[in-house]
Amino acid sequence: MLHERYESVTYEAMRLGARALAAGRVEISVTGLENIPADGPVLLLARHYHHLFDGVVLLLSMPRPIHILVAVDWVKNRYARRLLTLATTMPRWPAVLRSDAPRSDVSEERARTGKIFTPGAIRRYQRSAFSDSVALLTEGRVLVVFPEGYPNVDQHYTPKTRPEEILPFKAGFAAIAAAAEKRLGARVPIVPAGFRYTKNQRWSARLNIGKAVYAEDFVSRRVLVHRMEQRIAELSGLFVSGQQLNGGSVPGQKGTRDEAHRLAASPGPR
Repeated sequence: MLHERYESVTYEAMRLGARALAAGRVEISVTGLENIPADGPVLLLARHYHHLFDGVVLLLSMPRPIHILVAVDWVKNRYARRLLTLATTMPRWPAVLRSDAPRSDVSEERARTGKIFTPGAIRRYQRSAFSDSVALLTEGRVLVVFPEGYPNVDQHYTPKTRPEEILPFKAGFAAIAAAAEKRLGARVPIVPAGFRYTKNQRWSARLNIGKAVYAEDFVSRRVLVHRMEQRIAELSGLFVSGQQLNGGSVPGQKGTRDEAHRLAASPGPR
């Protein structure tokens, strides 16, 4: 009971902080909240556009407490990174180091002295994040994952170069869902969400939430990942008349054997 009270107080404090960050900086509108199940586990997949405001919008919009899988590798100093990781444990937000984060500026001396993350540290963080994510879902909570791994707007680093760009989705979310379903012995709804931002004097953020799907509806994880990539692009307004803004086409029916065969002959998510 005391633990639940602590979590509730922590979450409300975070929402207050989010309101302060949003005030005068971003206008928020949301559609599709009815697609968030009222209880039980939810794996919410979202486009990652803004390094800060995506989380702010989700904290202020969701009808249930959320837990966001966050990357902490942008903090290069190990002591600051430990402090940030400690901060994420309070609301139970899984923390991860991205294996493809840029390291070109890392010298041998910096690696030796532990001032940047090492391959061993990456593995430890990833194992911990996976375990924490599965545990949250098995407890019936809402877990938010950004499958692209990087936002469009980030003051530190992003591989994206265009506002409309969406990176190929990483398949980790599918593994998390599968492990949670195995532990629960029940299906985990996977809910897609798209962000659309515009900026004049301040940011305007629109969050569009789609209907849930389930892993069992797809013939393979690869098809699931590809379909979520498509659907979230659609919810983000990046498809017009059957064409993706970056030039890609929109395949037809989701989760079919024919689509699986098409995907087998084309490059998959990276």
